[in-house]
Amino acid sequence: MKFSKFNIFLCIALLLASCATVRKLSAADILSNTKLEVANLTVDSVAVNPNLFESASASLASSLLPNPQVVTLVQNLARGIIEQELGKAYLSAEIIATSKDKDSLWVRSFTATLSLDTIMELPLTIKDSSVLAPGTNRFVVTTLFPIDKRLFALRDVTHYRIKGVLQVALKADGETVPLDFDIERKITPEEVRALEDRARETLLNGIVNDWVGAILPNK
Repeated sequence: MKFSKFNIFLCIALLLASCATVRKLSAADILSNTKLEVANLTVDSVAVNPNLFESASASLASSLLPNPQVVTLVQNLARGIIEQELGKAYLSAEIIATSKDKDSLWVRSFTATLSLDTIMELPLTIKDSSVLAPGTNRFVVTTLFPIDKRLFALRDVTHYRIKGVLQVALKADGETVPLDFDIERKITPEEVRALEDRARETLLNGIVNDWVGAILPNK
């Protein structure tokens, strides 16, 4: 029985498609044995808005006393008042992936959002691409939280949620398979207070350091 070139190409295409399907099924099988959890939502650092005291920069540099704008800001923060965006807080969370499978997967991409109740929704990025190995894997994801009046609304947050898609493959350059996830976690009042206090204290430290740096002579 003779095969035409078309039939040969068709067989090769079917064989490749079959291999790709097997790889997808294998990756999907590994994912079915993987559990995702989230922990340790923290404030890593705070960046003060560089234009916050732009109009006061000359007086900051020539006076040992804080500019009235600085004094007003500190007083407002103590009273729980924020009238404009003061900067950004760098948040990070840890996603724990526990795989009961004996094989590993390459993490090719990560797309997700962090929701703090109904206060806001923030895009997340994964800090380092990694391999999903057998056992416990820890992935750090980060985002930016705008420091505005919503900072004090954190105290009313009772849950946070991370929702997105993890794209994995059997090989570093292999075809990807998506893992949709939707993780919700309760957050205690103590954890919320720690987030708010850390953001506020780091912001104030940044403002004070800027002022001290402005009045000290250059070495």
